[in-house]
Amino acid sequence: MSDSPAGAHARLSTKIDVTVPHPARVYDYWLGGRDHYPPDRALGDAIVAEVPDVMVAARANRAFLGRAVRCLVREYGITQFLDIGTGIPTAGNTHEVAQLVDPAARVVYVDHDPIVMVHARALMKGTPQGRTAFIHADLRDPQ
Repeated sequence: MSDSPAGAHARLSTKIDVTVPHPARVYDYWLGGRDHYPPDRALGDAIVAEVPDVMVAARANRAFLGRAVRCLVREYGITQFLDIGTGIPTAGNTHEVAQLVDPAARVVYVDHDPIVMVHARALMKGTPQGRTAFIHADLRDPQ
């Protein structure tokens, strides 16, 4: 096992199985996104049946993210963000919110999940003035 960043990156899984429910896709389903499959919806619905407010909580969490980012940019002039554990891109991502307030804002997303990586690289585009990047890495592996 290598201690280099390239070695750490190589250890991350890139396998995607859409026949098994996945937490990032279930969360996307609860947020009203479009990147989920029948097993994700079935698990999401089963959880909602046991915890009826979980969908409300997921949407409240996303709304808080938007308020917090807008406040940081407007009130404190923060224009660089590191979003760790980003999840599947959906409406109101950190870069979208920040770059609406300041088009030159920069955002780096980090997630170890291969599903998130595929979606993020395809969907997360920043403004021409700002920058948006995605790093496929695991917070638990600082190397």
